[in-house]
Amino acid sequence: MNFLVSGQGSYTHKDIVSALRKLFDIDSVKELIYVFKDDNMYEDTEYEELLARTIKKLGIDVVITTNFYPVAARVCNDNSIKYLTWSYDTPINVLPCDEMKYETNYIFLFDKSEVKHFKEMGYGRVYHMTLAVNTDKYQQLIPDDRYKNDIAFLGKLYRSKLPIIKDGLSKEMVQYIDGLVALQNNIYDKYVVNDYITDSIISEINRQYEVIGRKIHLNKSQLSYSIAEFVTYTDRITLLQLLGKRHDTHLYTYDIGDTETAFLKDVTIHGPLDYQTQMPVLFKSAKINLNCSLRAAQSAIPLRALDVMGCGAFLLSNSQPELEEWFTDGKDLALFHSYEEALDKADYYLQHDDERKRIAISGFENVKKNFRYDMKLKQMFSIADIAI
Repeated sequence: MNFLVSGQGSYTHKDIVSALRKLFDIDSVKELIYVFKDDNMYEDTEYEELLARTIKKLGIDVVITTNFYPVAARVCNDNSIKYLTWSYDTPINVLPCDEMKYETNYIFLFDKSEVKHFKEMGYGRVYHMTLAVNTDKYQQLIPDDRYKNDIAFLGKLYRSKLPIIKDGLSKEMVQYIDGLVALQNNIYDKYVVNDYITDSIISEINRQYEVIGRKIHLNKSQLSYSIAEFVTYTDRITLLQLLGKRHDTHLYTYDIGDTETAFLKDVTIHGPLDYQTQMPVLFKSAKINLNCSLRAAQSAIPLRALDVMGCGAFLLSNSQPELEEWFTDGKDLALFHSYEEALDKADYYLQHDDERKRIAISGFENVKKNFRYDMKLKQMFSIADIAI
């Protein structure tokens, strides 16, 4: 059995390759890194030809990618070989398309709500699989005094396209969209926006674009994601602002503007860290690591949460249904359902070192037992009827 792991060099690529090479003969696992031109994963003739040649030359039986690439699905379908994709983005990185329906596909998404959504649309080749973490890799790294913060948050603040979407729309339509933002801002445990974006709303937005001559055609997914980004931006700015007023709080990010810097005057702001080498050291060094999920991730366990616990570090996270399914608040991690609860728990755990450390150890043992890459790959292979 010969495997080809292809992609653009995602966060999870190396760990998937490493786990596969432990499950199978090292020579049977090949890699193909390719960056799509203009980020077009639907049509890329160069990649299509390269993948087809590689499959035939190396006798590949299974192609695995770390997001869904329609062009890869076509090549695998044309060659009658199995195509497994394990998305680390939610929502998935592409819009629903015909290539998702191929019988050669096994599309694994880590958000149960998104799987349900695709199933309801008639996409039968979609399955649920949580993400994984390589605890062995993280155990080799040690804390560093440079990152010995009380509270640390590593991640982007999100720059939503919502202002662009609203530009030129009627006062009534802008008010409706702003109302959806306000509604979601006040509901922390559930993403409700999709229930209020009707086909008639999308049709009216596109009609107004046409009247004013804007060459934009909006769909429900795009509007929903833009609202999710905007609300997530508010979440992260607000949490950091509140925490910064009370504790030594550090933000590690990129592309931060003057507006955000002014809002976060009580937060120490740093540049981004390397995912493989610096990020785990930060997690191991900080007393509390903050996670604030993208609102569009309605159910999932974020990769960042697994990374923090996989480092044996303490996680303070917003609640997510699957986090509560797999982990116990106060035992494996600390969960919050509001800004006020986040502040209260940050106060408490910064004053209770022993309890915080016990929780970090318990969280680590949980992910080490239940979220290994080899375990998740075996589960996927069982679904895809691939012998190990």
